[in-house]
Amino acid sequence: MKQLSKKALLIIFFLLVVFTRFYNLDGTARFTRDESSDLARMNEYYQNKQISLVGPISSEKDKVFSSLSYYLIMPFAIAFDFTPVSPVYGMAFLGVLTAIMLLALVRKINKKYLVLAGALILIWFPLVLVSRWAWNPHFVIFWAALALLLYEYRTKIGWSSFLMLGIAFGAMFHHHYVAIFTTAPFLALISIPYLRKKEFKPVMLMLFGYTLPHLLFVLFDLKNPPGLFFGRYLSGGNTPVVETVLTLSLVWSHLLRNISVYFETFVQNIILQYIFALSLLILVIKELKSHTYRTITWILPATFIIVGGIFLNDFQMRYVYSSVPFIFVWLLIQRKEKLNKFLAKFIFVILILGSFLTIKTQLTVAKVPPSMKVLTQASQVIIDTIHENTLNNANVAALSSPDDAPLAERYRDYIRMKNTGLRGPSEYDVSEHLFVITTADDQTLRNDQSYAMIAFKDKNLRKVFNVDSQWKVYWYGTD
Repeated sequence: MKQLSKKALLIIFFLLVVFTRFYNLDGTARFTRDESSDLARMNEYYQNKQISLVGPISSEKDKVFSSLSYYLIMPFAIAFDFTPVSPVYGMAFLGVLTAIMLLALVRKINKKYLVLAGALILIWFPLVLVSRWAWNPHFVIFWAALALLLYEYRTKIGWSSFLMLGIAFGAMFHHHYVAIFTTAPFLALISIPYLRKKEFKPVMLMLFGYTLPHLLFVLFDLKNPPGLFFGRYLSGGNTPVVETVLTLSLVWSHLLRNISVYFETFVQNIILQYIFALSLLILVIKELKSHTYRTITWILPATFIIVGGIFLNDFQMRYVYSSVPFIFVWLLIQRKEKLNKFLAKFIFVILILGSFLTIKTQLTVAKVPPSMKVLTQASQVIIDTIHENTLNNANVAALSSPDDAPLAERYRDYIRMKNTGLRGPSEYDVSEHLFVITTADDQTLRNDQSYAMIAFKDKNLRKVFNVDSQWKVYWYGTD
């Protein structure tokens, strides 16, 4: 009976994880210009049967990341015909795998925390966030969880676990370069006991595995001089993300900024942030006294980004994601001291409470309107209308609405993927037809002062397409 109840709980946990990762994705997942350009590039690679290391490119065109994220979620994009939500299904799938790996870590490290940690895994803000948004930095938690699982099961798996965890940590660098602030310190710290015992094999395997993913960037740059990755920066390229001059006041300002963003990543509620930060600080201080090396091994990699981020002119939550599994594992560690046990459990409760306050919003609200569902339907209306009426000089805009991109770049990327031509954003004045995605009425649009509407203020309103109760597509043009 007891064994049956455990299996039932495990099935319930799995179903709830699937729900929190997959529910209402097309109504909530973000689809900004970053995601639309990524989808278009994935489609191009698939159509051309192309293998390339070039992946996401920042909107400022100053950073290029690896294409590893593309190939990880491309099967889902293919399966769902490269619709905007299709890559997010891939992220949700990886999110489910991450949750399962974290639960496996709980069972390995401290089974007494299964219920508490399991509840956190279900709704924890950063875990749910990265599972419901197809964006390059969001892959790092998956790889970190895999690497730590390999580390905890190293005695059962054998020597190959060291090689594989090195590769997993190296893969994190492909998705976001700042992951090096987490992975490098952890690998260095866990190597110390082996080096002291003169056991060089595990250290060499980890180093080799960690080097392999980084080596791909070097080889690419050597083959394509002056390169896009390391070569570009070593040759003195523009690196606007790094502060060139640091003053004492700026260091202090950046440190406070980083600390604020760091704790916001774990807990969104400001009051709970302070409680979490204070509890974590007390636990770290107490653990340093009794378990110095163990505490440094986990806390230094988990928090080093706060210090490393001082040199960056910008600091966002995505920089902290690689720290999440390290904090999680450290809290799980079995402790003998009553106060330390209490603090660890108390922190879990704070994290659960904070996540409970955000989970409904994460599952129901689109933070970047319009939702993927609206965007896909509106795009399909435009595609069908262009083809059915053989329109050659059509253009598109998003005006007088909550959409903050009036040039409608997201729509352009998707519509062009479907073999449908559009005039460019600089060609509104020579376009014969204009499709406007909006929540406004006709008169409001005709009074809009944007460049897109100037040539169409007096043109006929050919048709209005209702997408949902709020969003519409207006078709302006000549008969």
